[in-house]
Parts: sequence; C-alpha cells; structure tokens
Amino acid sequence: MANSEEEKKHWVFRVYLADRAGALTSIASAFSNRGISIDTVVGHGASEATSHDGTVVVTFWCTESEKDAIVRIVRRLSKITGLEEHPYNSEILRKSAIIHVTRKLTPHDVAGRETFLTCELIRKDDDAYLYFLAGSPSELDPILNRLGEEDILTDIVYSVVGL
Repeated sequence: MANSEEEKKHWVFRVYLADRAGALTSIASAFSNRGISIDTVVGHGASEATSHDGTVVVTFWCTESEKDAIVRIVRRLSKITGLEEHPYNSEILRKSAIIHVTRKLTPHDVAGRETFLTCELIRKDDDAYLYFLAGSPSELDPILNRLGEEDILTDIVYSVVGL
C-alpha cells in the first residue's frame, strides 16, 4: 500500500532526553522535516532518573510507515537517550484534561467503563466550571467529544502520558 493510501493513526511517543538546549527543537524539527504535525507535547527536564535528564511526550497523527521513519530519525538524535512508541488507544496510557464547561457536570456526563476515571471540580466561576478529568484516552475522548457536541465544553487543555 502506498503512503498516500495508508490510514493515518494517532500515536504517542515518550522520549527520554538529555536536558540541554535544543533537545525539544531537534525533536520538533524531525517531525517538521517529515511533514508530520505534532498534536500535543508535554515534558519536563532535570528528572531524578539517572539514565536521562528529562522526558517529552508527543502525540501526533501519521501513517504507520511515517511513524516507523520518525522513530528511526528521533532515536538517532544526539540528545535522545530513549524512545517508547504507543498507539494512542493503548491501555497503558493516561490522559489528563483541564476543562471549562458551562454547567456543573453530573455523574452521567462523565460515566465510563473504568472505575478509576477521575473527575474533580477545581473551581466554579459565575458562568463556568473548571474540572480536572483523567483516565485512559479511549475512555476520556468519547466523554470530551460528547461534551463538545452538546456545547457544554468551552475550553480544554490536555496531555497524554505513558505509564
């Protein structure tokens, strides 16, 4: 199957790196040079781990062959000490989201199949509620999509992490 005919899939990379200037830029450049747009990025430097200084988690959409190519490229970057790749729907991933909604959420609004799905009210303003949600991407995405379709969701910031 040619690249143009392959189905794009959602992927997550957990990249371990040396916490030096240009580490994140080199990752972003590798994606950009391959024509792959980064969906989300979250990370930290100066960790307690001895094998690497920091971690960056990147989500993106591309074909499997594009993903395989970007894996090879990112692993060869001088500041990279390791890379884990996961399909976005992997059950070992967790997604957290801070959402603004127009009304108080009910248990039905955030009902899912996992008993450890987290929903916590952070703050109530005059016309909005701020919540923290966490669970697997396959659990949270349908909930977030439904809130968006019902015009309840007004803003969202989220990240995905590999455990």
